[in-house]
Amino acid sequence: MAGILDACARPLVYSRHHWLLYKGEYRVRADLRSALESIRSRGPAAWDDEESDLVLTLFALNASAVGLDELVEHASSAALRTVLQERYALYEGVLGPAGRSPEGLLDLAHQVARMRGLVQGTHELYSVIDGRAWYRTEGVIPRAELDPGRLADAVEQELAALFDGPAAAGAEQRLSSVTRQAIAEEGDSASVVRAIMRAALVDPALRADHVTVTCPMGDLLDRPSEMTTSQAFFTETQLRDGLELGDYAERLGHESAEQLGRTIKARMLKLKRGAIRSLYGPGCMQGQFVEKHGGHMIFRNEDAHYRGHQAIGCSSGGRGSFGLRYRIDGTDQELTPMVGDFRVVRMSHDEADTFDADGLRETIRYAEWIRIVVEETYRAGAVIRVDQPVAGVDQPAAVDQPVIAGHP
Repeated sequence: MAGILDACARPLVYSRHHWLLYKGEYRVRADLRSALESIRSRGPAAWDDEESDLVLTLFALNASAVGLDELVEHASSAALRTVLQERYALYEGVLGPAGRSPEGLLDLAHQVARMRGLVQGTHELYSVIDGRAWYRTEGVIPRAELDPGRLADAVEQELAALFDGPAAAGAEQRLSSVTRQAIAEEGDSASVVRAIMRAALVDPALRADHVTVTCPMGDLLDRPSEMTTSQAFFTETQLRDGLELGDYAERLGHESAEQLGRTIKARMLKLKRGAIRSLYGPGCMQGQFVEKHGGHMIFRNEDAHYRGHQAIGCSSGGRGSFGLRYRIDGTDQELTPMVGDFRVVRMSHDEADTFDADGLRETIRYAEWIRIVVEETYRAGAVIRVDQPVAGVDQPAAVDQPVIAGHP
């Protein structure tokens, strides 16, 4: 029973900003955790029907690796069954007819988890979250459509301006080469990451107003549970050349590029520190990846419900998430995708500017190129940036300010 209840606690670790009905009232994650603790303190014979159903729901969520944020309106097994059947149909569309879905909830949960593993062999999964809807749906992109092995022309142009080497080399070889060159000449690989970000700002497929990269710096790989400080992460933002923040001042509360950069930085660091605590802290996920906790994402109407999203000017956009492989004492390790990501933001509320799957394909390509640079940095025993600022998140040093493309 202790093992069952421990499994039930896992889906409650990472859910954020999500209200669900339980016992006739809307509850957030903390409320559901308290309810589970109450259930844990009493034997199963003392549970009422809704408490028993909550245990079944959370246990099946854990078995399926589906996030709590997927449930619509209710924290119940019925709501979960609807989500699992949707997943089953989505994966069946990729894998081919699989017959009628299992009737038992746990059988269905395990089958969805197995099918997901097969789908991920050929496709990238992503979630779509609508800030007005409060729950997420899922889509798939065939990996063959991404073509990350060929650098975008804009990326190659940025690299050619900074580093020697043949433009004809494949993406991994070219990026690994310039990363080693940057480390040898500058002591870190930040210039390569920044070059990729600058390229993203002029990519017509992305039409980004600003982009942000966040990933572990590389000096605590042997102690991931200690990556809970601002200094443990590289996080930087670049703004599109010509972006007029004054057009969005009412939403942002200011029209300063520096303030926007500080706000984004503080928000990203809060997310990553929380992820590290959830993933690697005692009694939590211990590095286990869970759907939606760190996958690719399209977000829309993101500033409809949350002041933090308004303050970074995020109307719609996408996240390309990447895991990070490294070796410690001769053993292969990997940080889960939640700790590394590349984010593209569009600030316009115009429906024609809404971010879509085409934009996400390009976002995932850029995230893959950044992953190559970061992993090569780790292999070299270096860090992403050595000029670590000493100021706090609220007042970062000048080197930590956002960059408007084309201007220092």
